[in-house]
Amino acid sequence: MKLLFVVNALLLLEISKAAPIRPFPDETSLEEAIQAKNADVFFMRFGYMKNITTRTRHVNKAVDRTEAIRKFQQFNGMNITGELDQETIEKIKQPRCGVADFNESSRDRPLHFNAPGYKWSKRRITWKLTGYTNQLPNSTQKSAFESALKKWSDVTPLTFENTDSFPDIEILFARGNHGDGMYNAFDGPGRVLAHAFYPTDGDTHFDEDETWIFRSGTGTDLEVVAAHEFGHALGLGHSQNTASLMAPFYKRMDQGWQLHQDDITGIQSLYGAPEDQLSAPLPSLSNTLSGINLNLFIISSILLQLL
Repeated sequence: MKLLFVVNALLLLEISKAAPIRPFPDETSLEEAIQAKNADVFFMRFGYMKNITTRTRHVNKAVDRTEAIRKFQQFNGMNITGELDQETIEKIKQPRCGVADFNESSRDRPLHFNAPGYKWSKRRITWKLTGYTNQLPNSTQKSAFESALKKWSDVTPLTFENTDSFPDIEILFARGNHGDGMYNAFDGPGRVLAHAFYPTDGDTHFDEDETWIFRSGTGTDLEVVAAHEFGHALGLGHSQNTASLMAPFYKRMDQGWQLHQDDITGIQSLYGAPEDQLSAPLPSLSNTLSGINLNLFIISSILLQLL
């Protein structure tokens, strides 16, 4: 028995020499690995990184991640380091829209505003709120959506009408997986606030787990988020101009806020300017000619004095 014990001990000693036990990762390296994995999921979801399959899991993964980080930092006006630094991690955690920042048609688009090419072929667009939230009175919710839509109708020929029948844009509040697929499932408070679909779908959904307010109070302003999502429903993608409404991350607006010029340029590239701007009267020909004749008279008088 003693001989067997000694032999087993020697075998274990030799095995330990041949194959040393890998030390358990410390807390820092484990946290970094989790952050990298979460970042990969984020970058794939929002179009910065191609989906990783079983076949491509270990092929250029670090290179792809670095490229995705650099692209994310550039798009959001950050220091371009290519590293998953604290600034980048904090940005990833901020509340944002659920629509991807890039799709195949816009992956290398150099413009600030992004108009993928989807648009409505009509000027009168209907909407309907089919799933209310219990956090605000129904009338307040409708007021928020009307005000958000007015931001866009003020700078385009579009009109928006609330309807009881089949709408162009269906609006609802929902939780978790609400029928748009797991990829578009809501994720609880913070992070993804809402998402919308491009024309001619246009449906717009808000995460019921957020704390919704209208213009004042503590929470997420429904009017601001709705105006952003309606931009998508009208055909706009995300803008890399961080001051614009169509930038992907949520920001609280001051009272009486208006669309950024970048947003206006983008939406007018799809639908044009309001008709009252297009039909503004031009200066009359007689007034123009009178001005020209007056200038010629002044120039002639000066020349005569010099001779």
